[in-house]
Amino acid sequence: MGRVIKELSNNGIKLNITAVYTFKQTYKIFHNLNKKTKSIISIFAGRMSDKGKDPLPIFKKSISLTRKSKNVEILWASTREAYNYILAKKINCNIITMPPKVINQIEAFGKTYRSMTIDTVKGFLADSKKSNFKI
Repeated sequence: MGRVIKELSNNGIKLNITAVYTFKQTYKIFHNLNKKTKSIISIFAGRMSDKGKDPLPIFKKSISLTRKSKNVEILWASTREAYNYILAKKINCNIITMPPKVINQIEAFGKTYRSMTIDTVKGFLADSKKSNFKI
């Protein structure tokens, strides 16, 4: 992995190294990059979370490692929920990719708890009517 990354990066090829899951991987990738060539290291937060792993420590260490390199960016990949946007922003992640469904959920940010309760109860009522269940 390192030899190919080093060769491509030294030849000025912009890279997006993807499917990264550990700080050790980020560290190896970062130290094989030519810091004059634009590069992205894509850490798969959603897939880690799906397996019960907390991606935040890996992101924090990776962002700290690459902070001084203006051409190397960390990407929050495999986004599963809208709150990931808040987390990525909070830790100063450079880039986050999100599917349209998650982007649409962000539009609901700022709703009051009362409003969320009413929407939830209305949803339960609609579901119960669709079921045709009678008591």
